Amino acid sequence: MSIGDKVNRRRGALASNCTAMVLAAGYGKRLQPLTSTLAKAVVPFLNRPLLDYTLDWLSRCGFTEAIVNLHHRPESVRAHYRKEQFGIDVHFSVEESILGTAGGPRKVLERLGPRVLIVNGDVATTISPDALWEHHSSSGALATMALHAGPAWREFPGIKIDKDGGVTHIPGVGASESGAGDVAPGCFTGIHIVEREVLELVPENRFCGMVDPIYARLLEERVPLHGQVVSGSWYEIGTPDRYISCQLEALCREEFPLAFEGYQRIRPGGYVRGLVGPLPASISPPFMLGKQVKLEEASLVSGVVVGSQAHIGRGASVLDSVLMKRAKIGAGAYVERCIILEDAVVPSGARCVNQVIAPEALEKT
Repeated sequence: MSIGDKVNRRRGALASNCTAMVLAAGYGKRLQPLTSTLAKAVVPFLNRPLLDYTLDWLSRCGFTEAIVNLHHRPESVRAHYRKEQFGIDVHFSVEESILGTAGGPRKVLERLGPRVLIVNGDVATTISPDALWEHHSSSGALATMALHAGPAWREFPGIKIDKDGGVTHIPGVGASESGAGDVAPGCFTGIHIVEREVLELVPENRFCGMVDPIYARLLEERVPLHGQVVSGSWYEIGTPDRYISCQLEALCREEFPLAFEGYQRIRPGGYVRGLVGPLPASISPPFMLGKQVKLEEASLVSGVVVGSQAHIGRGASVLDSVLMKRAKIGAGAYVERCIILEDAVVPSGARCVNQVIAPEALEKT
């Protein structure tokens, strides 16, 4: 679908009734050193800034404007985005001190409508928001969280809801009154619809989380807080291991058309863009090779996302890994489940497993 098609199509009910806000101010500490020089929202995902996928998703939902909050490395986000991106006018809200998942929206309250769709900026998703909006608009809830039934990582335990979708328990947050028939159908995706009245509970110009203490307060005061199970894929890249796994899974599924623009599909799950030299016979999907990538003879490559101008030396093995721009793997090196940052070098003959390899200049900072 072209950008023109996205802009010109009729806005859906969600976009017609909500303001969109993307949370992109966080430090991304668990992803360091990837986030030492970049905001988490622009860390590459399938060789594009992660925020591209969120803005494209909002556009597909019918939004024409979005507010994006910034704090950590704001210049790295501004450098990527013009005022209009994917048919969306992007408005930045820069926080001198980080304000949190509730404090960020509270800062721009006067620019928000009666309700807001809040989306974490560190996810890539194909979730359809229709069920979320239909439930929220008919339930009378002051906030409705999108719940996903996929793998519930330890950081994202299941939220319990009753038969009507009312939240009865959020693990680790406040008191709860779970009933015998309550279920935990999924974890919170960081996507939720929030009424303005909720944001008015948030103190001004102070750090404040949304789930705790704001949603905890709603639970305690028995104010309607709901959860709705949504369909579609949801990738959260908060740790180095998930950063690798999510990209390889998305590549296998070929889920994001945006990611493959400008690439040639060699085989299912195998994409190249301006490869330097022939494709080695020893390469196997999933793989994505950016512009001017060079693979020397006899290299073994499987399960990789490789940024532009990267180089894999003769006889090297690279398995289930992500290589960023201009990364270099020396001859005969063995690399497995690693992230090789921009301009980083793995020496010839080295063995690297479950590591994040930074360039020397970054390692010294």
